[in-house]
Amino acid sequence: MNILLTAIGKRVQLIKHLRKEFNVIGTDVGELAPTINFVDKFYKIPKFNETQYLKNLLDICNNEKVDVLIPLYELEFKILSKNRYKFKKIGTELLLSNSKIIDICNNKYSTYEFLNDSIKCPKVYYERDIEFIIKEKMEQIFPLIIKPKNGMGSNGVFKINDLRELEFFKEYVKEPIIQEYIDGEEYTVDVLCDLNGKPVYIVPRKRLEVRSGEVSKSRTIYDNNIINQTLKIIDKFNAINVDGIRLMGPLTLQFFKTNENEIYFLEINPRLGGGVPLSFEAGANYSIAIKRMINKEKLEYKKYFKELTMLRFDDAIYF
Repeated sequence: MNILLTAIGKRVQLIKHLRKEFNVIGTDVGELAPTINFVDKFYKIPKFNETQYLKNLLDICNNEKVDVLIPLYELEFKILSKNRYKFKKIGTELLLSNSKIIDICNNKYSTYEFLNDSIKCPKVYYERDIEFIIKEKMEQIFPLIIKPKNGMGSNGVFKINDLRELEFFKEYVKEPIIQEYIDGEEYTVDVLCDLNGKPVYIVPRKRLEVRSGEVSKSRTIYDNNIINQTLKIIDKFNAINVDGIRLMGPLTLQFFKTNENEIYFLEINPRLGGGVPLSFEAGANYSIAIKRMINKEKLEYKKYFKELTMLRFDDAIYF
């Protein structure tokens, strides 16, 4: 069975895991991705916003008889989701949530407005609120967090400590969203949903250390409160149905847990997280589950996993 991953970059552990069950084909826009040395076959393709991108990817899927396609780069998601039927026509299952869900996930304002009535989220301050805070010199409201509303990962995320920083960063950050600052432990939750949007795995992991926006030290934690919040969010998103597609495939959710054990939802991304290999090692066997999905086998929610700590380190390839 053949699986294709786009934007493979440095995702060596992910590829090693999937190769247990699949022949892995990788694509990237450059030819110096370390993962080229670990996939079964590699193709250099155009960038997602270039005219030949979609045709090139369809040709590869057709020629290589690709059974399942998992994109790894958020900016590819919309064009792929809207052209899902073209991949289906050549026998390739696109393991990606529907385009309406992607639109909500990619805009942090939309995510907040979609979930805030039923899920506890950090308060969002709109433009009129910010103007009032500055006008009234409301120093007591700090600290705040500012980030791009369409941002990816930790890029462009800043803590604002006072009015001077607020006035600077609201101009510095492009199309920002400003929220209350939550002091607590950060959790990432790895989720895999089947073709009908039902969860197969839900694995929370506490972020112990982050380097350059990606987790370097982490531990899986069986936290019922976070798991239950995740299930509520899954149910809410699964109400969005586009041509029979709801949530599908991998998701990554972010939460904060305070010292008072309050859970705050931060964001959701319809993709594989960078730290997902820890969940693999804890018992979330994505490769087997995805293979069974493609074979139209029934999957059950796997509730239990091991509590493990991951310590990442650098490695290199020489040629």
